[in-house]
Amino acid sequence: MPEANLGHIVDASDQLGKEIGRRAVAAADGRAIHSYGKACVAGEYEYGNAFLTQVFADPVRAAVGGGKAWVPSTGKVAGPGAVIDVPLAHKDALFVRSHYDTVSVSFGDAPRPDQVVIAFAFASRGRLHARLGGVAADEIRGEYGLR
Repeated sequence: MPEANLGHIVDASDQLGKEIGRRAVAAADGRAIHSYGKACVAGEYEYGNAFLTQVFADPVRAAVGGGKAWVPSTGKVAGPGAVIDVPLAHKDALFVRSHYDTVSVSFGDAPRPDQVVIAFAFASRGRLHARLGGVAADEIRGEYGLR
């Protein structure tokens, strides 16, 4: 029987967010992180979503330079070897079209029925040859990217 209250997962997820933020900055090796996204794969969807809240994302946002925009996310119920597309969007303004993208990932032996896989993806630039118009990343101003 699934737990009725997953608050204990949400409350503790900031520790996972801190570690993911630390690793992302280390992997970027001095390059600025421009976009990000998160995802979960689980045998029971609400367990995965318990990790994807603002409590989890805020330490990551702080680590990568205080992203002003919410972190796009997705999730699904699936078993080992499932592929999930992690959505990417600009960290400071969701409407910067050049940074809409996805990263497809799979985990060969996870998740098992009692496991949750959490993925966070990062990019140091927008899409190559992006030409959909809209606001450019260097035009972002003010809170939440508003001009």
